[in-house]
Amino acid sequence: MAETINKISKSQEMMKTKLFSFIGFVLLLCTCACNSKQVFEDTVEFADNTWLKDSIVRFSVDVTDTTQVYDIAFSIVNNDEYPYSNLYLFTDIVFPSNEYMSDTIEFILATPDGEWLGRGWSGYANEFQYKSNVRFPQTGRYTFSFEQAMRCTNANCGLGGLQSVSLSMLRK
Repeated sequence: MAETINKISKSQEMMKTKLFSFIGFVLLLCTCACNSKQVFEDTVEFADNTWLKDSIVRFSVDVTDTTQVYDIAFSIVNNDEYPYSNLYLFTDIVFPSNEYMSDTIEFILATPDGEWLGRGWSGYANEFQYKSNVRFPQTGRYTFSFEQAMRCTNANCGLGGLQSVSLSMLRK
């Protein structure tokens, strides 16, 4: 009798394993299908959750279609150790022809009363529309550079509490 119970419980375990595997496969397919417009995504994680002043984050994207329109998003994950409610960045976009565009942008990460705007379990993830309705003028490699532009408050100009930044590009 004990042997029969063990066979049944092993059979039930196998069924559970197969069911969870199937559900995982379906979720993976759904995720891939939902992101069919995504043409690029990359993430840079910061050692010790600190973005150093002299650490420039670069993302290189190969563009092959100049007729396509894109949206470009920039994501930031911070934790409770981040000392500010915003983040200023110096940005550059270098074209394949070595021409470039520079800008300074500000991202708001918390409300005026100090409540974080992002969501997540191990940090606060925020996604911002960096550029909208972009049509690239030429094919080739474009490099997007981001440098933190906050005022230094410590000796090494490290900005603590930042876990990672990401860049993604979606076809419209």
